[in-house]
Amino acid sequence: NMEQENGASSSEDIQEKVEKRKAYIKVVFLKVGEIDTLKEFFVADVFVQIRWREPSLDKPATEGQRMKQVLTGALKSLTQNYIEISKTKSKKFQYENYWDPKIVFQNVLSESKHSEWKVMRHYDEGEAYIVQKHRLKATFSENLELALFPFDIQDLTLIISTELSEAEVELEEDLEEMSSVQIDSFAKEQEWTLHECVSFTRKVTTKAYTNPKFKNPTVVAGCFAGRRAGFFIWNVMLIMTLISSLSLATFAVDRGLPQNRLQLSFTLVLTGVAFKFVANQSIPKISYLTHLDRYILGSMIFLYLVCIWHGVVTLIEGAAAGAEADRDAFIVFASSFACLQVMFIISVVISGYQRYSNVKKIERKYQEKIGKRLAFEKESTKKKTRVSSMDV
Repeated sequence: NMEQENGASSSEDIQEKVEKRKAYIKVVFLKVGEIDTLKEFFVADVFVQIRWREPSLDKPATEGQRMKQVLTGALKSLTQNYIEISKTKSKKFQYENYWDPKIVFQNVLSESKHSEWKVMRHYDEGEAYIVQKHRLKATFSENLELALFPFDIQDLTLIISTELSEAEVELEEDLEEMSSVQIDSFAKEQEWTLHECVSFTRKVTTKAYTNPKFKNPTVVAGCFAGRRAGFFIWNVMLIMTLISSLSLATFAVDRGLPQNRLQLSFTLVLTGVAFKFVANQSIPKISYLTHLDRYILGSMIFLYLVCIWHGVVTLIEGAAAGAEADRDAFIVFASSFACLQVMFIISVVISGYQRYSNVKKIERKYQEKIGKRLAFEKESTKKKTRVSSMDV
């Protein structure tokens, strides 16, 4: 019993020794380059900043009190002095002697450049933060959602994790130094529209070679890129619309010449198959249909039904009955073609609006965060100005 008690107490001591730390993350997408839909990756130049508290480096109590004497008018000069002292001291620090969150970038395929450095900062109250900075030019993997292709909006994400467990560290978005996207340097503006907001999603991951109970906290930081669908509308969908509509012209051929009707219809079907292959070269081999797939397949089914009708109409006996049936079929096919076009446009608008509204919602929340931060900084500036004027 005594051994069990000693074992229990020792395990409790170990748990008490493990102190959970918070690391605040800021991500800036400096430049977004190529976005490859077929191979599912994107190229970007990203700046990542991780900062965390280091109480052992805080200012002494006496200096902390001096900092609080900003109410007497010395805030600005003291702050500048502390920043200069922090910069000079940071050069002498051996950062490997202090706690580190052991950050890992999970979805990096290849790196062309990766710079990493650390600095130490003191804030107004003398609180010390170690700031780890990364400048990363790399190719990132991305699982693209292509159900709305070519009217899709893609998440371009950076998955930031740590080798520590969730009991040791907690990764959070840095709300004091906001993340951002540099849309002015976007390289693929002719093909994509880049949204000026950054989303953060927290989750927990596990590694295949570790205990499943050992979970790593993870943050997914991403920006949004909407595809410009003009190329596919004018070069694929419009041409496919013209090809499928030409099947209605086959009704102008005399009903007594079914071989001519079928020859024209088969030629249109083969042309649709060729366009299907062209569309497949623009997207990866996925198990679900995109909007472009649905449109091309719908057009080919329409051509198929027209071909079937030209074969069936020859079985109708009587010239008058056959001519009347052929005329009714033409009206049905023409009406169906128009209805299918309208239904497709409505489905694209509805599904696209849902995705677009979700992105706009995230964008509004991002703007609210920036507004709150700017208001806080403005209020702090007013207080500092008021204090300095009172001192004068």
